Amino acid sequence: MRRTGESARTRVAVVATVVMTVGLGLAPVRAAASAQIRSEHPLYSFAGPNGAGPLSGVSVGPGGVLYGSTVFGGLYGGGCVFALTPDGSRYTERLLFSFNGTDGAKPAGKVVAGPHGELFGATSLGGTHDAGTVFELVPSKSGYTEMVLYSFTGYSDGQEPIGAPAMDPEGDIFGVTQFGGASGEGVVFEVEPSPGGYTEKVLHSFADDTGQPQAGLTRSNDGTLYGTLYGFSEVNQDGSVFSVRLRRTGPVYADVYNFRGGTDGANPYAALTVDSSGVIYGTTEYGGGVGSAGTVFSLTPSGRGYQESVLHAFTRRSAGVLPEAPLLRTTTGALFGTADIGGQGCSGIGCGTVFELEPAGSSYAFRVVYRFAGPPSDGAEPQWSGVVQETSGDLVGTTRSGGRSHTCSDGGPGGVLGCGTVYRITS
Repeated sequence: MRRTGESARTRVAVVATVVMTVGLGLAPVRAAASAQIRSEHPLYSFAGPNGAGPLSGVSVGPGGVLYGSTVFGGLYGGGCVFALTPDGSRYTERLLFSFNGTDGAKPAGKVVAGPHGELFGATSLGGTHDAGTVFELVPSKSGYTEMVLYSFTGYSDGQEPIGAPAMDPEGDIFGVTQFGGASGEGVVFEVEPSPGGYTEKVLHSFADDTGQPQAGLTRSNDGTLYGTLYGFSEVNQDGSVFSVRLRRTGPVYADVYNFRGGTDGANPYAALTVDSSGVIYGTTEYGGGVGSAGTVFSLTPSGRGYQESVLHAFTRRSAGVLPEAPLLRTTTGALFGTADIGGQGCSGIGCGTVFELEPAGSSYAFRVVYRFAGPPSDGAEPQWSGVVQETSGDLVGTTRSGGRSHTCSDGGPGGVLGCGTVYRITS
C-alpha cells in the first residue's frame, strides 16, 4: 500500500539518509531565476476530528471554495472530505462527509468537482470488500449525500485505487489500482454510467514484472490516458510512463518511456501533467545524477516515440529533495511543484519546499518559492500535494503535518507533529 500510514520514525530514518546523500551533490547547472517576493499564509490547520493528513491537495470551486480530502481523522477516523469557504480574511471549514469503512476509508487522492456541484473521488480501503471504492458526493440543501459508485472486490477488477479520478465529458471515470488484476500488480479501470447505476471495466491489467502504479491518471485533450509505474519489479526497477488510448476496437496500452535510473531519473511517484501540444511533464522521486534526489522531466513527442529531458535535478538540501507531487503548468509555461523534505527546520531534515521552473530560452531556471518552517504555525511536508492556482494567480496547497494542532502523532520529518494545513502563497 502507498505510504499513507508509515510512522514518523520510519519516515525520518529514510529521509535522513537521503539528506546526507544529497548534501554531497553538485551545484545545479542552471542559474536561479530573478527573485520575486512571495509570502505564505496558512489558511487552515486541521485538528483530527475535522480531518488530519490532507495528502493530496485541494481543488478550487466556484466562489473560491476549496475542496479536498484527508486520509486520517474525520468523525470515524477513516478520513473525510472537506470544504473551505472564504469568509473575509479567513476561511471556514465545513466537513462534507466522514468515511466509516462500509462506505469507504482513506481517500486516495484529490476530489474532483463535477458540472453540478457534485464531487467525485476514490478511497483506497473500505467498501463492501474492504478493497476500496469510487464515490460521488451529491449536494443537497441539507448537505452532501454519498453514493458508492463502485466497490472493488480485490480480484481481477483491482484493489486499492490510488489518485484523483480522471473524467471525460460523458461522465466516465478512469483510474488505477495498486493491487488486484490478473497478476496482482494493479489495473487501469473505467467506471461508466449504466442504466442500473455504474459499471466497472478493466482497460489494462499490469503484469507481474512491470511495477505498480503509485499515482492517478491524467487525461490529455485527445482523450489518451497517461500514468506512471513506480518500478518495484526486478525487470522495471526504475519505473516508467505509460499510455492507454481508447479506440473503438478496444484500449491500446503502450510504454511511453522507461527510466534507466541514472541522470534521467528514477521512480516516478506522482501524476503527470500534459500540455495541449502533447508534451508530458512529471517528477521522479530519485535519480538525476550523483548526489541527486529526484528530477523534474519532460517527454516531448519525437517521431514515433518521445524524447526525455531532465529540466532540473535536485542536488541541494536547501532547495528541497524528493519531489513526489504533480506539477502545475501555468499559461506562461512555468512549472510549479513541491519537494517532500529539505529546505529548513524539522530537525535539520527540512520541512519541504515549493519550487518554480521558469522557461529561459531552451532550458528552465529553477528557484525556491517557499521553504516551510513547521510548527507552531506553519505546515511541514507537502508530500504528495502539488499546488493549484486561483484566479488571482495565488498558489494553494496542503501539507501532511505541522500547523497549530499537536494532537496528531503521524508526524512529518524530524518527528514534527500536527494534523496538516492548507496554505496560500501570494506574490
